[in-house]
Amino acid sequence: MRIVHVSVRDFYLTIERARLGLGEEAALALHFPDEPGFVVACSESAAARGVRRRMPLDKARAALPDGVFVPADYQSYARISDQLNSSLRERYPFTEQLDFYEWFSDLTEEPDGWSEDLLRENFRRPYPFRVDIHASRNKFLAKLGNETGRTISDPHIRDVLSGLDLKHFWGIPRKWIQEFKKMGLEKIGEVGGLDAELLEKKFPGQGRRMAALGRGEDDHEVLPFAKPTRLSRNGMFRMAEGSESHKKILTRLTGELSDQLQKNGHAGFALTLEMTGGGQRVTHRYRFLLPTSRPSSLLVGALSMLKKMRDLLPEAAPLELNLSVCEIVCDRERYQLHGSPRSDLEILRGF
Repeated sequence: MRIVHVSVRDFYLTIERARLGLGEEAALALHFPDEPGFVVACSESAAARGVRRRMPLDKARAALPDGVFVPADYQSYARISDQLNSSLRERYPFTEQLDFYEWFSDLTEEPDGWSEDLLRENFRRPYPFRVDIHASRNKFLAKLGNETGRTISDPHIRDVLSGLDLKHFWGIPRKWIQEFKKMGLEKIGEVGGLDAELLEKKFPGQGRRMAALGRGEDDHEVLPFAKPTRLSRNGMFRMAEGSESHKKILTRLTGELSDQLQKNGHAGFALTLEMTGGGQRVTHRYRFLLPTSRPSSLLVGALSMLKKMRDLLPEAAPLELNLSVCEIVCDRERYQLHGSPRSDLEILRGF
């Protein structure tokens, strides 16, 4: 098997630099276009002056008063990503898109083999993108090679993994990495040396897989298509508890959904927040344009919906909360979103 992981560095920043005629040295920060405003990407020079991803916009402007701040144009980024995706699929049909700027391609059965130069040609237009490409025998190793800049190929896979920090163990929740560290583990290869049955008892349903990944083994195939699916998490809520309590609950739920989403390829989805209590049910559905599973993105959507629902529900009554994502697919062509993220609010009383 020959799997290639392709990732475009500074995808958003490269597009905006080209549009604005800015050099790489410019202090540039992109921010979420709606409330709550926060930084979604920033240049190295902006980061050197204290700007960080997910930083509130007002704090970022205070840290960088002479910087260039641009609202992120996800509608445009999606079009550009679609162009790259279509071009890549024309050359290598068995391609799975992970994000606007990230792909897996299975080139095992390509009759003419594959060429890194041909792959790079796919990304030279319409912007001067810098592309990282790494090939290995499975998805885990291909992505790991790109992320770490290490060559991960036979017969030295075990040796390389024994030197890679657990922070690079992609595809598993961060809380599990913390559990490994409590067990005295620091390197990915150390997980592969554990007894798979003991790991399975500690992480039911996932232990054997993590032990296999720690050895550099991954049987997950490249999936150009997948059936839509739905994931959900539940909790209890009171409007009177205040915004910090609300944020804490939603942070937990979005974190759990994000962990699950990372295991599913997807190109866009609808996030739904439903609250029931006091004789009524209020449902808000938010359609995401960007293919991301980051907890911060889910949290922004959930908080935005809650803000619109706040005055529609009783303050003191206990509310049953359900947060869900649906219509997750591996191929953008199967779930095409046009325009900015859209939301729909539905109120049901006396049900």
